[in-house]
Amino acid sequence: MPPVPQRVIVVDADRRIRAALSEVLRVAGVEIVGTAGDVRGAAELVKMRDPDVMVLDPRLPDLAAGLALVSRLHMERPALRMVLMGWSDDGVKADGASAFVAKSAPPEEFVAATLAACNC
Repeated sequence: MPPVPQRVIVVDADRRIRAALSEVLRVAGVEIVGTAGDVRGAAELVKMRDPDVMVLDPRLPDLAAGLALVSRLHMERPALRMVLMGWSDDGVKADGASAFVAKSAPPEEFVAATLAACNC
């Protein structure tokens, strides 16, 4: 089994998805160091918490802003691993993303993608 990421943030516009995904990852032994609901909050969390992995839906508040965040963070923090999520992977591919998980996927897929993304 890969090492458990030490620091993970979850980013999604829907607070219910943030809460549910955070709980799924916590139960799997992942340390959640923060959640955010928008691009600005995500950027601040990365700066303040220095996570190993960020799990996010890049449609924050729109796809262009979210993908720009992913690209910027990939350039600024190459060690940060990013797992993208969404209802469909159409248009959510981005440089720097380690994986994509459909929001309709079983919880185990989110856990597996997060653990696989960790380069601890």
